[in-house]
Amino acid sequence: MSRPRLVIVGAGEHGRVMADVLREQEEVDLLGFVDDDPELLGREVDGVRVLARASDPEWPGKHGATHFLAAIGNNAIRAARFAEMESRGLAAWSAIHPSAVIARSAEVGAGTQIVAGVVINPGAVIGRNVILNTSCSIDHDCRIGDHAFIAPGVHLGGTVTVGEAALMGIGAVALPGVTIGERAIVGGGAVVTKDLPPGVVAIGCPAGVRSSGE
Repeated sequence: MSRPRLVIVGAGEHGRVMADVLREQEEVDLLGFVDDDPELLGREVDGVRVLARASDPEWPGKHGATHFLAAIGNNAIRAARFAEMESRGLAAWSAIHPSAVIARSAEVGAGTQIVAGVVINPGAVIGRNVILNTSCSIDHDCRIGDHAFIAPGVHLGGTVTVGEAALMGIGAVALPGVTIGERAIVGGGAVVTKDLPPGVVAIGCPAGVRSSGE
């Protein structure tokens, strides 16, 4: 069986991190980046070539790509690119750093990105196209929706639910059992002690709603 031929969508800071993870994973042939920044086209980023503009419809066939990873920090843009790449017939690849600890009963959706030092405990369900960044911990039976972003050092207690496209900032904590609504943003270092509705921005300890994007 041939190895997946993978392209990273996005050659920015997070793309560089994911290229490093994929080198450690050693299960795919990393073809290069695609990115819509014209200044990057044809250049190398940390030794990985930028092959084409992501919006160019011809690059998957031209380079023989079979899989993709949407390495973009912005949740909305990452979700849009994810849908676009799937519509072109490419399969989403889950990149998992070998230092991550993932319980056997945990479920990880396609296209999810798990960086160094992440811990996922039993019964957790991680959606599609999720970013679990450096050294975050996901306790037992948590649910994380598609396209969410869990930043470095975040800790989720047991049975926490994080809605689709929600963002938890660096070092934030969610106490057991709370629900964080879709597209909500939890500021860095915040401690979520009660449910947060969709679309809000919450900061502080305990986390309080500062504003709503709804």
